Amino acid sequence: MLWTETEIRELITLWPTTSASQIARQLQRPRAAIAGKVKRLRDEGVLPRDAINHCEVKPAQAGPKRSSPVTLRPAPALDGTVPCSILELDDSRCRWPLGEMHEVAVLFCGGVAETYCPYCAHHLWMARGDR
Repeated sequence: MLWTETEIRELITLWPTTSASQIARQLQRPRAAIAGKVKRLRDEGVLPRDAINHCEVKPAQAGPKRSSPVTLRPAPALDGTVPCSILELDDSRCRWPLGEMHEVAVLFCGGVAETYCPYCAHHLWMARGDR
């Protein structure tokens, strides 16, 4: 879409004091179109190069540094449970499927499930990746 002289004048007027997003809303154009036009106007010498660049992305603030290294927590012990079939499962037993990933689950862990969780402590630890 071509730029009208009125839009260009308004862009030049607004650029020093207004953000690119606000100009885009006012001129009803995408922000990328504003940034592209400003670049072309700078290349043509219409806008000074030392003017504030509202199109630059502000870098993300770095989070606080960790003071201690990450510690690996050992996996909870898997008590001597006997695997069970889907017919034997209830809310109190671990529903972690046993066997290969690409196979249909026939056997499940069957250990004592954690409160409000379908897995025993060991498999909950594996599912959350608390390694």
